[in-house]
Amino acid sequence: MKKLIYLIISIFLLLGCSKPSQAVNEFKQDQVKQKEPKQEEKFFSPYTGEEIDKNTYSKIPFMAIIENSKLSRPHSGLIHADIVYETMAEGGISRFIALYHKNDSSKIGPIRSARPYFLDISIENNLPFAHCGYSEEAKQRIQKENLPSLNEFTYEKYYWRDNSRQYEHSLYTSSNLRELIKDKNLVSSPRSSLKFDKLFWENNGNNATEVSLKINTYYTTSYVFENNAYTKYMDGEKCIDNEENLPVEIDNIIIQLTDISLQNDGIHIDVNLIGEGDCYIISNGKYVKGKWVKKSLTSPTVFLDSNNVEIPMNPGNTWWNIFDHRITIRFE
Repeated sequence: MKKLIYLIISIFLLLGCSKPSQAVNEFKQDQVKQKEPKQEEKFFSPYTGEEIDKNTYSKIPFMAIIENSKLSRPHSGLIHADIVYETMAEGGISRFIALYHKNDSSKIGPIRSARPYFLDISIENNLPFAHCGYSEEAKQRIQKENLPSLNEFTYEKYYWRDNSRQYEHSLYTSSNLRELIKDKNLVSSPRSSLKFDKLFWENNGNNATEVSLKINTYYTTSYVFENNAYTKYMDGEKCIDNEENLPVEIDNIIIQLTDISLQNDGIHIDVNLIGEGDCYIISNGKYVKGKWVKKSLTSPTVFLDSNNVEIPMNPGNTWWNIFDHRITIRFE
């Protein structure tokens, strides 16, 4: 009986001695868990694929329609755009709609009037757009579809004239448009259909150190690969930013070929952005030929290779050319 009592007492003593040890171990484990650093959330630009900070990601994206007549050059603010779309307007002259998100720009322009196909591009990106006036067709669509127009006619406070330029080529705006967009509750979350993969361009593509596009008898544009980026030329002259006196340098070039036709009025044009057609994706001194596909007005434009695999961009900015399939393209 005494042996049994001693055994029970010994067990209780052992159990009692082990509890502080367990408590110490649990405390140490908690301390280790608390010391483990939390992984910081990473943010990537949907328009350039580059890693950016949270404040930059939170910036309000918008678009601006910019003219490209010879008298509008040199332009302001194109070097700050994440994506610049270029397609045709009247008279054989091209026009831009530039997308701004990552960077601020104190001067953007010259701002020009809207056309229906620029509305289509803004709809695909779900973004408000700056412009000054419109064609009648564009005006009717803006009103009927309640599109997020930032027309200078209505919001002249956010635009100004540069008196050193001819009047019709003198209207400018800035990234202060974000204040207007916020005030009018037109803010959209940044999104893009573009995909990015740097390694792809290290292992794929044909040589493209110089790319020339003869659009018509009035306009030629080219891109020369130097210092790991493409410098844009227009009619043989380097595209320079008017304020910073720096060349427009581009990481990715898209050439989307489609049908562009003259309307019955003999002035305005139609640019087909729905369906499919040939395309060239150019980056890192190389190009890949593929096809573009867009199923509806609101669906994304996707670029596919010969195996129907999506072609990615290099991280960085993009110049997106949308021209008629009959233009002349030369790679060197």
